[in-house]
Amino acid sequence: MAASGGRERRVHARGISAKQRAHVAALLILCALAPFAFAQNEDISFDPATTQQEFSTFSRLVAQGIYATPVEPARARGILGFDVGVAATAVPVDTNAAYWQHAVNDDFSISNYVAVPRVVVSKGLSSATISAMYSRVQGSSINVWGGALDVPIINGGLLKPTLALRGSYAKLRGVDNYDLKTYGVEVFLSKGFGPLTPYAAYGRARSNAEGRVTTPELVFRDRHEDQRVTLGLKLSLLLPKIVIEATQAEKRSYAAKISFGL
Repeated sequence: MAASGGRERRVHARGISAKQRAHVAALLILCALAPFAFAQNEDISFDPATTQQEFSTFSRLVAQGIYATPVEPARARGILGFDVGVAATAVPVDTNAAYWQHAVNDDFSISNYVAVPRVVVSKGLSSATISAMYSRVQGSSINVWGGALDVPIINGGLLKPTLALRGSYAKLRGVDNYDLKTYGVEVFLSKGFGPLTPYAAYGRARSNAEGRVTTPELVFRDRHEDQRVTLGLKLSLLLPKIVIEATQAEKRSYAAKISFGL
């Protein structure tokens, strides 16, 4: 837990201001509401000059982007509870680095961030919450499917916080020469204060990636495990719910969601 505390302190120490967080949230939500223009067909194609280190770096950043987070604190919803919304995760990339130049034909980053939009649907199961996520890349066959299951350890109340466990899984599809899947387990602690619910999470995430080059015939593989430290804030308004969160993993990523539900 000492490592977790150090990571959380670094998230705060290198944090951004409230105004900047609002701008990031607005940008991510706009990305999610826009058509899913993540990449065009064959945009992910590995150059024969790609090294194993470059492939690993690229795959770990993409894995963080497609990680199946519902972008909300983990908890159990009632059997009638549901939530439907749009979300986006933004991961910083160096578009001038060899790992990016050797893997991406047409740059689809935005201001040196890769924004991965998704539709998120969550449904209460009385004693748990199940979430499904889908992202379709416009103009190509690239898509991402994912899901998450929240199981409470301690149900929160007026005076006590909620402690819950979340398991997540996601898989990138539609790229002939590239396979990627991610999965992880996190523990969430959250407490509501009126319309605001701050939360924190710590966990481990794994990714399995395989990339192929036809000429000459090359195969790259990368299996990686990293810790995830997340801090977030949920704002429940009369109709929409807005959530923003920052995660420290391979890089620091940002996510935001706007949703409606019970």
